[in-house]
Amino acid sequence: MAQIYVTGALSEAQDPFEWMDSIEEEYTEHTFVNPYLLNDFDIGSGEVYENPSAVIDPAEEAIEESDALLCRWDDDVFLAGSAMEVKHASDNDIPVVIWYEGSKENPALWITGKSRAHFTDKDKALKVLLGYVEGSSAFTFSL
Repeated sequence: MAQIYVTGALSEAQDPFEWMDSIEEEYTEHTFVNPYLLNDFDIGSGEVYENPSAVIDPAEEAIEESDALLCRWDDDVFLAGSAMEVKHASDNDIPVVIWYEGSKENPALWITGKSRAHFTDKDKALKVLLGYVEGSSAFTFSL
């Protein structure tokens, strides 16, 4: 059982963060950490700017306590927080895999450079990420 920090949004979804809840329902054998549930601030609330460390510190701690990070990268959404979360995980040797269905061949340079891989399919991205968590040096499973 792995603890996986999830970050990112879906621009085409009515609720851009709903995927974070649904992945937990799909993969019940793992624990998923949703950064929006780490504190009581409303998404988009100006209140977060009054005390940024109340948002950033718990997120960094949760990343450090996680086995891996799955980032849903979307070119059409401003994801400054997700970019910083990816960097923090990478800086702490926590495997990062990107789920990316964008219009470009690769996601943003910093996201690509700080992750171990990126895939257009969520299940494939998660399967590879779990391979890193399990310490597989050579992936022998079918993608």
